[in-house]
Amino acid sequence: MKIAAFNHCRSRTRALQTGLSLVELSVVLLIIGLMSWAGFSGYETVSSQQELERGRGEAQQLQSILRAFALRHGRLPCPDTSSAGNGYEALTSGECDLSNQLGWFPYVSAGLDIPVNKMRARYAVFRAPNADPTRDADLAVAKERTGDSAGDATYSDVTDLIAALNNASQLPLDVSRPYLTGDGGAAGPINCATNQVMAAAYWVVIPLQDKDDKNGRLDAPHAMTSLCAASPAVPLRFDSDDVVVAESSLQLAGWLRKSLP
Repeated sequence: MKIAAFNHCRSRTRALQTGLSLVELSVVLLIIGLMSWAGFSGYETVSSQQELERGRGEAQQLQSILRAFALRHGRLPCPDTSSAGNGYEALTSGECDLSNQLGWFPYVSAGLDIPVNKMRARYAVFRAPNADPTRDADLAVAKERTGDSAGDATYSDVTDLIAALNNASQLPLDVSRPYLTGDGGAAGPINCATNQVMAAAYWVVIPLQDKDDKNGRLDAPHAMTSLCAASPAVPLRFDSDDVVVAESSLQLAGWLRKSLP
């Protein structure tokens, strides 16, 4: 009788030990699963951050190229309006067509190699021509605006672009020209329809990925045919990783003045 009772207790102990082992195994598997998920999530976060930093670096390079182009040519580049983005300014008889203010960044014309597709930037430039040269604000055309004569060292140069930038700064914000919306913070909501913050001498948008799955890599508020861009101060969001760089007319004019020889 005692032997039978002992064997029964031993069987129950084994069962309990087996049960505990299964519980422990389940806990271990759960922990491993959580660690794997956390590791993968962390990898995605790091990867996204690295790509964002790469996009920011690219945007800063393009801003430097735009400024150097302006200093050298007395104008901003004409957008590349080819469907695939061939890298060249869309010029007609050597000038930027009046209707051309939005397209791809003209990498080749600016002396750069065309980047991989996801780093290829959209670009917009302010155009407000006027028959009176002293009031002209067409930033994509080199024009004498300060009264110099042909042959003068400063004829149709960067000083005339600065004059055009000053003219542009005096015009009211017009949504038919490049402009910026808010940043979701101090500058108000990111909404092109209800919050137009300021006109832009130019803006550049590097789309990276289509995180909102709506506009073919561009994330809201950006779209292929829109002249609106978010403020460059917008932080990385869950549904958007577009990198923006832009300057107002006065900002660019100020930089150009400081850079004059």
